[in-house]
Amino acid sequence: MVHTPGKKWCIPVKILMPLALFLMVCCVMVAGCSIPTIKNTKAGNSSTPAVTPSFTALTPAVVQTPVSDRTENSTELKKGQLTISIGDYNAELPVPVFLDTVSAGNVSRGKPLNLTVSAGRHAVRICVIGSCIQEDVLALSTNPTTIDFGERLKKEVVTGPLSVSIGGYNAELPVFVDDAGVGTVSLGKPLNLMVSEGRHKVTVCVGILCENETAEIKFGHPVYIDFGERLKKSAEFSTPTIRIVDTRQMNDRVTVDVEFINPGKNDITMSTTIRVAYSYIDPQTHWKKNNTQQGTVTTSVKAGTRTVKSLDLSLTGGSAYTIEIPIIVDTP
Repeated sequence: MVHTPGKKWCIPVKILMPLALFLMVCCVMVAGCSIPTIKNTKAGNSSTPAVTPSFTALTPAVVQTPVSDRTENSTELKKGQLTISIGDYNAELPVPVFLDTVSAGNVSRGKPLNLTVSAGRHAVRICVIGSCIQEDVLALSTNPTTIDFGERLKKEVVTGPLSVSIGGYNAELPVFVDDAGVGTVSLGKPLNLMVSEGRHKVTVCVGILCENETAEIKFGHPVYIDFGERLKKSAEFSTPTIRIVDTRQMNDRVTVDVEFINPGKNDITMSTTIRVAYSYIDPQTHWKKNNTQQGTVTTSVKAGTRTVKSLDLSLTGGSAYTIEIPIIVDTP
């Protein structure tokens, strides 16, 4: 027992030790149960500063899940039947049909166009010479879908007559209206068309060489265009042609200039054999004799162009050579 002078009470030692331990535990609990960082201090320091514990937040790791770039269709794409017609509209040429801007075929009077398309909405467009109309349709997989442009064509597309000819030009050539093919024209056989009202570009081509004309089409007013004279000047030949354009003789040597003409759309190799007949004086008999000499010339000619190549031939047998007009004897 501890005795304190001047006091009338005393605290036994057995009670004092547990009480001190209890007070220490209470102080720790009041401080928030934090664990201070203990620093080494020298004896004699007046006080120990309060320590504020620091906490570092942990950032969770981000786990990237790989995504497959392959998409698998769980169901098969459904199909539907679509029929396109122009009723009794009297179109001179088959009318082209476009499905979602892609060419799908042609339709004409009494001959509808039957298509198998994916189910869903589609844009259907048909074009009469120089004019187009379009409608949106819904194709179903359960029932066929039919669309008829006949009445709209009669009401919306007003046409006028156009005749295209090539006069005396001997060829069969394609004709285009606004860059769309509409048929062919040949010697003595003009192409007669019904074209929508308005201004149109009419074109006739020999290979890559073309002649153009602007036509103003009106209902009930026939328009005639003849390309004959212009074709003779710009495209003298309609098919690949070889011809002799000049011949020169110097003593026993003959030079023949050969022109190769390619009016087509593709580069080609052209070849020909040239023959020259001639006479000469035999040095022994002094009689005049006849003979021939020939040679082959070959060249590559680009599309829509012409070129001239020369062929040299040597004459033999005597002297005083006299030549005849060279001729083309073989063209592969």
